[in-house]
Amino acid sequence: MDLTLSIAEYGHHPAARRVSTLAASSSGFPRYADVVRRAQSCAFDCVFFTSAASAEGAPAALAPDTTPLLGSLIAQVPRIGLGAAVALAHTEPFHTARAFSVLDGLSAGRAALLCDLRWREGGDAAFAHAPPLSRDAHYARAGEYLEVLAKLWDSWEDGAVLADKEAGLFADSARIHPIHHAGAYFGVRGPLTAVRPVQGHPVMAFDDASAPGLALAARFGDVFLADCASPEALASLRGDLRALARRQGRPDGAPRVLATLSVVLADSDEAAAQRMAHLDALAPPAAPAMPGYRFAGSAARLRELMDSWYAAGICDGFHIAPAVLPDDLERFASEVAPCLAGRPPADAAQPAATLRDRLALARPSNRFSEVSVHG
Repeated sequence: MDLTLSIAEYGHHPAARRVSTLAASSSGFPRYADVVRRAQSCAFDCVFFTSAASAEGAPAALAPDTTPLLGSLIAQVPRIGLGAAVALAHTEPFHTARAFSVLDGLSAGRAALLCDLRWREGGDAAFAHAPPLSRDAHYARAGEYLEVLAKLWDSWEDGAVLADKEAGLFADSARIHPIHHAGAYFGVRGPLTAVRPVQGHPVMAFDDASAPGLALAARFGDVFLADCASPEALASLRGDLRALARRQGRPDGAPRVLATLSVVLADSDEAAAQRMAHLDALAPPAAPAMPGYRFAGSAARLRELMDSWYAAGICDGFHIAPAVLPDDLERFASEVAPCLAGRPPADAAQPAATLRDRLALARPSNRFSEVSVHG
């Protein structure tokens, strides 16, 4: 059972900031290090920094840029995977490839990239330099973006760095490759100005369940974070995604599908329902719902739900979205995680070499190495 955590500002409920005891820094950012340490202590595989729900028209949350946030946490949490969402519509693949290659190296292979594929009609006013694209063009650009990422991460072969002081050679130039990409949306000569990631490619996560989003996840994804309101919808999505992946020549079991659970926990189901009602009453008008399957209840009932869904093969694990930080994470860590049937005890879990090892994901081969060996 794979287990990941979604961290979004003070929690995933729109009213979380009104009740959270999570400390803030002098700049107003929540202090995430203790939250991630707690997730590491109960053997979560990875944390993903995502966006909190907010009401339409509400001021933008002063959340930090997630990519440098990962860099600030690497030394503080030495075992858990660290993932951040990147909006592909407003970024360039070369910059993203370089940033995550460096993060993967600094973390000894624990970086994950959550590909935000979502399309907004008319574009985004915050990124006026990016011309608005039609829905079809948006996803076509995203597909090309992902192709360029993979090519750039492969542009340095494993073993390209020689660090031969006597010969004065830093790297073997025969193992460093321009990618010469010329497409409809990007022209990138390459190679990347950073060595290949420790994991080959960082773990690639997706959460866009639109038809084009699923097609891209089937082609490129290692993990899919499923936002489904029922186990039936989850099972259907998993089956559809796996079928798409097989048609792309992906191996059985790819990508791994995790059920997103937004959780409000208390000592009893009745107390949790009262807590949820209180949070809902505090939420601003027109606030969006929390992601995924909305659960309010006791830790014992949540354990039963997770164990039963996993045993039935509905999903490969869970993506936990606490309603309020640190409250719901703390109760999950102390009362749910240690008792899950599909997870080893936290004190028995040995740290894996990389996040891919931890999730039992194969390390991607290098297209340029294959050409040099077989071409």
